[in-house]
Amino acid sequence: MALGVCVGVLDEEIGPMPIFHRSISEELAQKIVMKIMIGVMSFSKETDENSLTGESIIPFIGDDLITFAYLFPLKDSRARGGLRQCSIILAFNAKEREKLYQNASNISKIIKDLRNEIKIKYIRKKEFPKELAQKLEEVPKIISSEILEEVQNTSGLLVTCPQCSKSKEIKLSTKVKGVKFIEHNISKGEVCEHSFTVYLDSQLNILGYEEPEVKLKDMKKLVDKLKSPYD
Repeated sequence: MALGVCVGVLDEEIGPMPIFHRSISEELAQKIVMKIMIGVMSFSKETDENSLTGESIIPFIGDDLITFAYLFPLKDSRARGGLRQCSIILAFNAKEREKLYQNASNISKIIKDLRNEIKIKYIRKKEFPKELAQKLEEVPKIISSEILEEVQNTSGLLVTCPQCSKSKEIKLSTKVKGVKFIEHNISKGEVCEHSFTVYLDSQLNILGYEEPEVKLKDMKKLVDKLKSPYD
């Protein structure tokens, strides 16, 4: 099910960058880490340890991928505020979205177990011990072997197209509740003739909308550009 894995870190001078990746190219790893870390952090104004910790599900439409990430800070005296933001990210085929939603809690548990083995000294060196690197490499296989076809539990979510304002209730798996940030793509014909993205919090509340082709350079301004369904 999982195609690849990467680990990202926020560097004050360079910005978000991958320090480990397997089964995906360095260029794609950079793109994934950049969008996920900037995108998720744009929705959090707080910088305490709890606010910087959580999962996200974000698609990469042009690459036919969808990602599951666990973001977490590590204490680092060299980092601004004393915390270094990190992420462990898994990439999946975009067609696996519903299966990913259904198994979000299982995937989160597997990633969290690995997070406890990542130390700040590895982040600073941008190099992992051989044993930890092997565990990271094995994550996609572990995920694929433990993913189950579960009974679909869904709830209705009323969404509104940010272009034509047409509204419709869609079905969304309740298994993704608890994921801190979800970027859910609405395809053409699902609600109206347009495709768009709806941003959701951990309780499946709508944070805002955007057209799907958001350029990476615009991610920092994303919050200001979001259109609320109540506008």
